[in-house]
Amino acid sequence: MIHCAIVGSGWSAGRHARVLRRVDRSEVVRVVVEPGQPTRLPAVFGSPRVTDRLDDALTDPDVDAVIVCTPPDTHLDIAEAVLRAGKHLVIEKPVGLRPERIPALERLAAERGLTVMVPYHFRFVPQLRTLHERVRTGEFGAVAHAYHRMYSLRDREGAWLWDDSRSGGIIMESLVHGIDQIMWMLDERPSAVTAMTHPGRNQVADAATVLLRFPSGAVGTVEGSWISDAHIPFGSLDIVGTAGSAAFDRGRFDKRYFRTESAAADAPETRVEVLDDDDAGFVGLHEHFAECCASGKPPRAAGLGEAHAAALVAALAVEAARSGRQLPVTGLPPEAP
Repeated sequence: MIHCAIVGSGWSAGRHARVLRRVDRSEVVRVVVEPGQPTRLPAVFGSPRVTDRLDDALTDPDVDAVIVCTPPDTHLDIAEAVLRAGKHLVIEKPVGLRPERIPALERLAAERGLTVMVPYHFRFVPQLRTLHERVRTGEFGAVAHAYHRMYSLRDREGAWLWDDSRSGGIIMESLVHGIDQIMWMLDERPSAVTAMTHPGRNQVADAATVLLRFPSGAVGTVEGSWISDAHIPFGSLDIVGTAGSAAFDRGRFDKRYFRTESAAADAPETRVEVLDDDDAGFVGLHEHFAECCASGKPPRAAGLGEAHAAALVAALAVEAARSGRQLPVTGLPPEAP
């Protein structure tokens, strides 16, 4: 059994707690709340010990792993402290607002034999894993365009969102998810990036479009906003190739699901798959995390190297939006074998 501590008590922390109740090999034994926050938690957390001191979790011999669900500006320092304490780590995306610090975390985890994963949970959704394999084997021909959309409701919690030094804006905090998903789906790293943003509250970017150019000639579009309403579709991923196409749909805010529809260019029949389990990807990720913690094997997906690449591209997209220029993508970590 992997005994976990969750750092944070907001929406993301609650989702991890809910998911872990479905994972046989993991359980939440501690929650670390922000100092001054209530220690009475929603029922979804179960009955863990609650503290407002990170050190209480890091020095607890009963804690095997720590799940970090705090604002992005805190991620890197907490992650380093977790690894130095000898605990396995799940760290919410983005890993940090300074991607150049991520390689040091990779080295520290490797030196101490610790498992680190980032919740790019789409990599563990069954339909998307199948779709990824179909793209990889060329079923849709050469990919011309990949399009990812991700919206959030305008009443999202957290004043930290509207502080650029804490959230990094929508590209770093949210659209990094789509950047990772397109790179994974295409098995390719972009060669150039450009972006445009809308300045929202406190001039923090709350809507954006990111354009990615890949060496193969494919174009990727990642877009979304923090100011959407419930009737707007929640999210999607489209893949358009020379021999066919596929559409992945996340449903709406009050009815989330995973649905893929695909067809060859020369055939009228479409292939449809639906999964009414919005937590399926998170469950798969945490099951794999527990397996890796127990076995010492490296994660097959959503490791620090891949998260580092996504964070670097997102940071370049932020700079491209500020400068109004297309920027070359350089300095990415090598892809996993």
